[in-house]
Amino acid sequence: MSTSTVPGMVFRQVHPNHWDGKNPNSVAFSPTPKDQDQLSVDDASLVTAEESWTHFTKNLGLQSVGVWAVTANEIASSGELALLRAPITGQTDVQKDNPAHCLIDFSKLTTKGQKKRCAQQLALLASVRGCQFQPVA
Repeated sequence: MSTSTVPGMVFRQVHPNHWDGKNPNSVAFSPTPKDQDQLSVDDASLVTAEESWTHFTKNLGLQSVGVWAVTANEIASSGELALLRAPITGQTDVQKDNPAHCLIDFSKLTTKGQKKRCAQQLALLASVRGCQFQPVA
C-alpha cells in the first residue's frame, strides 16, 4: 500500500481496564489473540475522536474511557508494523458499518516481547499526545 493512501493519524479506543486513570497502558495498543495480530483503529481524516468514540460505544456497545491517537509515521517507525485501511461496510445493521476502520498489523512480529515493545511505544506516543476525546463523567 502506498503511503499516500495511509491515514496521517488514527484513533484508538481504550478499555477501562487498560489505563491508569490518565494514560493508556501497552495492553490498549496490543492485539488480542482473537484479533489475529490486527489492532483496530479509526482514520482521523474521516471521523473526529468523538465520532469514533460514539460509534464504538453506542453503535457497537463496547466500553471505552476515551480516545488516544498515533500517527502513521509513529507506527511505521517501528519498522515492523503496517497501517492498513480496512473499512467495514455492508453490515446487516448499517449502524455497525465503519468506513473509517483501519488496522495496525502486528503480524511481522514473531515474539510476544517484540509485540509488547511495539505496543509500549505506541502507548507512550499516544500518552504524550494526550487524550483526544473523553466523555464527561
